[in-house]
Amino acid sequence: MQTRFIFLVYLTLVSCSVIAVPKVIKVVDAAKENGTPQNQYFLSVLRLALDKSQHRYGEYWLERIDLPINQSRQFKELIKHNIDVFWTVSTAARDGQAQPVAIPIAFGSFGIRVLVKNVADKAKLNTHLSLSELQKFKVLLGKDWPDVEIFEKSGFTVETCMDGLTCYRVLTNSTGRVFPRGIIEVIPEIRSFGDQRLSYNGKNLLLYPSTVYFYVNKEDNNLHRCLEYGLTQALKDGSLAALFYESSLMDELKKHFNLQSASVHQIGNPLIKSKKQLETVTQLQTELLKHLNYSPAR
Repeated sequence: MQTRFIFLVYLTLVSCSVIAVPKVIKVVDAAKENGTPQNQYFLSVLRLALDKSQHRYGEYWLERIDLPINQSRQFKELIKHNIDVFWTVSTAARDGQAQPVAIPIAFGSFGIRVLVKNVADKAKLNTHLSLSELQKFKVLLGKDWPDVEIFEKSGFTVETCMDGLTCYRVLTNSTGRVFPRGIIEVIPEIRSFGDQRLSYNGKNLLLYPSTVYFYVNKEDNNLHRCLEYGLTQALKDGSLAALFYESSLMDELKKHFNLQSASVHQIGNPLIKSKKQLETVTQLQTELLKHLNYSPAR
């Protein structure tokens, strides 16, 4: 009887060890170098998801790696198990490289694009323009960003840079170019870059479906289940939406963007293949634009 009891305890311990999330979860946090405090928002979402699932998947702690790396390298580091999770814009190709936790965590904000400009182009851009008029400006983008294909297939001429910081540097010394940034990125980035030659245009925005997901290694099913469960719970109880809409990022948006009189030009995103994903992100973007007083009937 005692032997059987010990054996059952052993099986329970083995079972718990199989489903438990690793105690250390390695994640890149390069917010300090890149001037992107939205990273802190995504880290908060990650903590929320892990907290919501802790009773089922065990305790955790985050090991934050302060290393700025580009998007394609993040996938390589994930595959090599050097990091455990990161967040980025979803595409069908990326979904094949790693496991996406298919719950939107940025509420479509990365597809609401504000055009950063050189102040010398102020007169050209501070008026309502048609999409064809905007297409006369060259678009600066990071070389490994999925947005390159989106903009090229939407009729824009794209110039690629090594990274976002390089795009800003190019823009300070040139006119006739714009740097489209997600609406939650633009203000903190311009402030961090600190160059008076840069400004942003609030009268002409671009809109396309864009979803940010957490990604984990294809073999890391435990962490995937943990994050999926935690985010699902956070969606159901409203804590995920509250985290976004009550964040400092949202305070910045409301302070700097009143889109009541803005022109928002919609373009397509050929990188999203899922009809359900398109419907979900479109609904999220519509809700976010309403919070910024945008009305398509303008």
